[in-house]
Amino acid sequence: MESLCGRIRTGAVTAEEVRDRALNADARQTQLNCFIRAGDMETHFARANDALKGAPLYGIPFSAKDNICVKGLPVTAGTPGMEGCIATRDALVVRKLKSLGAVVAGKNNMHELSFGITSVNPHWGTVGNPAAPGHLAGGSSGGCAAAVAAGIVPMSIGTDTGGSVRIPAAFCGITGFRPTSGRWSSAGIIPVSRTKDSPGLLTRTARDALFLYDLLTPDGQVPARQKGARCRIGLPISMWSDLDDGVRKHCWQAIRRLTRAGFEAVELDDAAISDLNRTGTFTIPVYEFCMDFPRTLLSFGWGNRINAVFDNIRDKEVRKIIHQHLDGKLISAKDYAAAVQNVDALRLQMNALFSAQGIDFIAYPTVPRSTPHVSDAQRLGLFAEVIRNTDLASTAAMPSITLPVAPNDALPVGLSLDAARGQDRRLLMMATAVQEILAS
Repeated sequence: MESLCGRIRTGAVTAEEVRDRALNADARQTQLNCFIRAGDMETHFARANDALKGAPLYGIPFSAKDNICVKGLPVTAGTPGMEGCIATRDALVVRKLKSLGAVVAGKNNMHELSFGITSVNPHWGTVGNPAAPGHLAGGSSGGCAAAVAAGIVPMSIGTDTGGSVRIPAAFCGITGFRPTSGRWSSAGIIPVSRTKDSPGLLTRTARDALFLYDLLTPDGQVPARQKGARCRIGLPISMWSDLDDGVRKHCWQAIRRLTRAGFEAVELDDAAISDLNRTGTFTIPVYEFCMDFPRTLLSFGWGNRINAVFDNIRDKEVRKIIHQHLDGKLISAKDYAAAVQNVDALRLQMNALFSAQGIDFIAYPTVPRSTPHVSDAQRLGLFAEVIRNTDLASTAAMPSITLPVAPNDALPVGLSLDAARGQDRRLLMMATAVQEILAS
C-alpha cells in the first residue's frame, strides 16, 4: 500500500486511474456479492478530494462494513429493517481516513446485525470467497475480507466483537487486525457490544496494517529489543487442540519456521483462562446488543425503526436469539453481571500470564476448522467452533492479528498473534517481521 501511495504522490498513477481499476475489478467479480448498494458501484464510489493532494492516503480507496456510518450513504447493518437509513455523519474512523485523503469505495455486505460468522445474508445474499470459491467468506465482516482478497480495494474497515474481522481474513487468505479495545473509537458504528466491539483493519499484509495504524494512531516509537534477545511465543494448549488436519499442518509449519529463525516457543496452560472467557462469549454480546443497539438508533435519529428492525430480522438463528432475550427467556441481569465480573478477572489473568511467562505474544490457529464449504453454513455448532480461539482477545481487550500461512494451492489458514493490552504497535511490528520470515 505504501508503494501505491508513493506512485500516486509522484504522478506515476493518478487517483482517477486507481478508482477506475477498482471499478473494473468489482465489475469482473460481481458474483462475490461483497457490497451492499442500491445502484452500481460508481454511484457509491467517491472521487479523490484534490484539496488533500499530498496527504498520506490521497486517492487510496477503502470500503467499510455496512454497520459503519459514511455520510450520505445508506447504512443497513445487513438487515432489511434499516433500509432507507442514510448516515448524516461519518463514523470517527471513516472521518480520520478521509482526512488522510482516502476515498470511500462503498459499503460491504455482512452477516445480519453482525450476529454470525458466515456472511450468508438472507436479504442481501451470500458473500463469495475469492480465495476459495464455493467456501464461506467468514463473518461478520465477510464483504470487507472478500473485497480486499479480490483486489477491489487495498483496505477495508470492519468491526470485531468475537473475531468478526479476523475470521473472514483467515478464511479469505488476508491479514486482519483488531486493536486493543477502545484504542479506536466506535463512534458512528452500529454496535453489538460495548464491552467487546472494536473497529478493525483488513489488508493484504501486516506491513499495510502497520502503515495504516501509524497514520490513524500516532503511538510513538516502540523501544528496540536488546541485541540478542529472543522473541518468546506462548502457545496456549487449548487453542492448539482439536484442529482440522490442514489447519494443524500449516500453523505448525509456521511455528517451526519461526523457531528456526530464532524465536522461542513455549506451551501455556490456559485452562483457567479458557473457563473464564467462556462465561462471556455469548452472555455479554447478546445482553448488551439489546441495550446498545436501540440506544444507538435513537441517537442517530432512527428510534422509530427499532421495532421494525427486530420484527424483520431475516436470519432465523439471529431472530431466535434476539427475540428469546427480548422475551426475557435467555440471559438475566444476574448472569450478565457475573459475566462482566469474570471479564475483569480474565483481563488481570492475561496481564499476569504475559508477565509471569515472559512472553512477547501468544500464537494460535485463528480458526480450528478448515474454511467451511457454503453447504456447511447452517451446521449446528459451527459458530462456537469457529470463534473458539478468536474470542479470547475480544473479551480480554487485547490487540490481535491474523496472518495467512497456507500455500496458494490449499484452503486459506490463518495464524493469529495476540499481544498484551496496549501493545498494538509492537504486535504489528512483530507480525510484519513474522510475515517476512514466513515468506522468505
